[in-house]
Amino acid sequence: MNKLSFYFITALLAILLFSCEKDEETKIPPPRPFDEQYARDLDSIENYLKTHTFTVVDVDNRIDVVIDTFIVGNAEGKVSIWDNTQYPLKWKDVKTDSRASNLVNGASADSTTYRMYYFIINEGGGNQATRFDSTFVSYRGWRLDNTQFDINNSPIWATFPRITNEEVTLISGFRQFTSLLKSAESFSVGSNGAVTFNNYGVGVVFLPSGLGYFNSSQFNIPSYSPLVFTVRLHSLRERDHDRDGILSKFENGNNEENLYIVDSDGDNIPDFLDIDDDNDRTRTLLEITNPVTNQPFAFGEIPTCPGKTIKKHLDPSCQ
Repeated sequence: MNKLSFYFITALLAILLFSCEKDEETKIPPPRPFDEQYARDLDSIENYLKTHTFTVVDVDNRIDVVIDTFIVGNAEGKVSIWDNTQYPLKWKDVKTDSRASNLVNGASADSTTYRMYYFIINEGGGNQATRFDSTFVSYRGWRLDNTQFDINNSPIWATFPRITNEEVTLISGFRQFTSLLKSAESFSVGSNGAVTFNNYGVGVVFLPSGLGYFNSSQFNIPSYSPLVFTVRLHSLRERDHDRDGILSKFENGNNEENLYIVDSDGDNIPDFLDIDDDNDRTRTLLEITNPVTNQPFAFGEIPTCPGKTIKKHLDPSCQ
């Protein structure tokens, strides 16, 4: 090795070491308080709703909207999103359903109640979605400065929590809004193999950052960004996450919307992810199997223990 090469390598190592030391000294600020950031986001979203208007459009057989700045007294007679009566603005107060883990006690540290504004363009003619179904969705997303950060015109399967590698898990606000839509009434297949969904659910939702990525920046999404989506629900599949013979949406205790808090045996595993719901060491699937047909009973037909009202698979004293 000649001296020139030696000195070059030495200098390069010194630069790398210095860079590493500087990185280690860099202080990453802690996340902002959830409630304080939400107050900022809500103000920004409501200002956007009052200062922008929209037009429903059809883009290559996909329903979407065009957003424009609202000008009072404009000749076209447009109204703000806030005051629109053809597609009235609605809201739902929700908490994030993001998780630190899938255990009962694995809820997010964020207990803030968020106002999720939205409007429905078409409810859909099929089945009502739940947050725990697999949903076949397409979408477009943009920030409050109207910068588009993502678009997916080819529907994808999304499930929470994810079951297979072919599915994705979308952000909390997106999936909570999807559950307000219905799937397509029907579909048809063209001669070229293209699938057309008829009378599918579609709407636009406005999300505070706490229902999105909060302090995590993503490609083209700065941290603490409120987000807007056009969401289209084309189809859905009811899922049995723990494969115990009971659809996840039925493992909801006394009609709880959040399946994670339903834990019949207190083992910190929610029923919809628990293969033994009463912790009697007999799998739920075996307890609800009809001995005559060797198939699981329909949910409403699962037997109870003699003289009791609790279904068999939830009572450890009866197998």
